[in-house]
Amino acid sequence: MRRSMAFLDERALFEPHITMPNNVFLLEHPVHGNILFDTGWSSGCRDRLPRHLRHLYDPQVGPGQTAVEQLAAMGLAPEDIDLLVLTHLDADHTDALESFVGKAKRIVCSELEYFYSCRLVYERREFPESWLPYADSIERIHYRASTLGPVGRGFDLFGDDSVVCIYCPGHTDGIFATIISQGPSNRFKTHGEGKYGGPFAVIASDVAFSQRNIDEEVVPGYGFSREMQIKSLRFLKTLQADPMHRATLFSHSVPEKPVITLKSPE
Repeated sequence: MRRSMAFLDERALFEPHITMPNNVFLLEHPVHGNILFDTGWSSGCRDRLPRHLRHLYDPQVGPGQTAVEQLAAMGLAPEDIDLLVLTHLDADHTDALESFVGKAKRIVCSELEYFYSCRLVYERREFPESWLPYADSIERIHYRASTLGPVGRGFDLFGDDSVVCIYCPGHTDGIFATIISQGPSNRFKTHGEGKYGGPFAVIASDVAFSQRNIDEEVVPGYGFSREMQIKSLRFLKTLQADPMHRATLFSHSVPEKPVITLKSPE
């Protein structure tokens, strides 16, 4: 993509293009099983996409790089996914959804993301054909009041504080970042004292493309609200300042570690 799409403050007449990874993340939860965040591209994505999306994304998918193939290398199939979480509905996060529909035990996204996906601002980067035919298979979860996040909304996927999705609008209307910890700890509950939890990791999705977005408060492009994007970046920064923070994972930068293990609180 053009560099300014990753870092909006960089603009030039002949700006360079950069290549960025397109990550999906597998959470191996000790209680709730295998949880996959987004689907990434399918092997046939270049043939499936309309011309404007091929030009925008220019996806390059090599042998063994799809989510299904990488899961297979780990001895897992789509049927072994207990929960598929769609952080938002951009094409690079939903293109391989077809491979999981009817196989993954549960597929979810936020109600707001589903509802607002028809906004004209997203026509340039969404591929409804990748998810709309399977709309009945997607469970839409409503945001609830939360003490966390730029607008104080979120949802606890399992009700035990271990996978908490915090509404971070700006890149899209319904996108969220996910806080993962070994619950139940009451660490991120909206009320009550409880036991202060242990280490946690954050899946930023596209709230930020990279650490630079957070450090310099440079928003990635194609958002619907620059103001909300900045607020969401600042929220990620507050999470990173917590001494229990262990990692923030971005959809479009190479993780420092391919595997992160969170131990139970003492």
